Amino acid sequence: MTMELKMIPVNKVQPNPFQPRESFEKESLKELADSIKDANIIQPIVVKQFGDGFQIIAGERRWRAAQMAGLQEIPCIIKEIPQERVLLESLIENLHRRDLTDVERENAIHELWENREALSFKYKTELAEAIGVSAHRVDDDLEAWESRHEKGMPSSVSTRTISRTRGLEPEIRRRIAEKVAEGDLKASEVDVVAKVIRKAPEPIKKELLEPRSFVTPKMAETIVDKLPNEEDQTLVLEEIKRERLTEDEVEERVIDIKRAREAGEPLRKEMLVQEGITYTVGEYECPPLQKTLSNQVRWEKGLGGIKLFEEPIPNIDGMIVYFSKTPFDVVCL
Repeated sequence: MTMELKMIPVNKVQPNPFQPRESFEKESLKELADSIKDANIIQPIVVKQFGDGFQIIAGERRWRAAQMAGLQEIPCIIKEIPQERVLLESLIENLHRRDLTDVERENAIHELWENREALSFKYKTELAEAIGVSAHRVDDDLEAWESRHEKGMPSSVSTRTISRTRGLEPEIRRRIAEKVAEGDLKASEVDVVAKVIRKAPEPIKKELLEPRSFVTPKMAETIVDKLPNEEDQTLVLEEIKRERLTEDEVEERVIDIKRAREAGEPLRKEMLVQEGITYTVGEYECPPLQKTLSNQVRWEKGLGGIKLFEEPIPNIDGMIVYFSKTPFDVVCL
């Protein structure tokens, strides 16, 4: 493959229809154009002979910025390559410059793989070697392309986010990606979510995938990894939802439950509510409990959430009593 460095009029150069990049931000182009004006220098673009002019292989963004800067000529490296390899060369150049978004890279690699016979590629490893990336990267990009185009994955999430959910049910993968796209889940938490979902019971899976769930990935991981008993897992899950526990409080609660299990103690302790005291939960208050309530209302220590006792309590006249996790916390509605 021969190459030649030459100054070429900008109007003799045309864009590449196989350009992997799908968009060029105006503000970014303007910044580059201003930089070219100030320094009066531009890095060469890569082109091929095309008819009476030249076609860009790599460097369309620099070519556009050069036009904005008012340059009449632009330095070009002229390569002699067959037309069917233009996309391959463009992708290689852009990959090494890190100029592509995930979606643009996925589209380009998919296009190359679809045209593998013309490019004399039989295996994905050969394509990976040709463009200078790992075979694992090619697999991830092709699988991500399929997930976006055939399974409705959001375009705003990264290839890595999609690849980390591989092996899960399509609907679960889509819901995880949507939570990331909506800012409800950090991309860095996807590994933990996928790990938990692969082994968690259904209630935890369901809650973790709910929009704006109070159960964070770290909470779910703590519950599943440290509490093998599903009954205990469900108990903590309900406490999180009702009492809005923090991640540290979940850790403490798990330790309490494990200690109680080992000692053969009940997970919930009872005590009597003292009469004549105003009991508070959050911003809510109820009037002093009447004597008729004494010895009839229970507070469950360590419940970790507001608990509704559905059994009727005599002499309350329809009042519903809720309980909270800290001592003497009761709210009457």
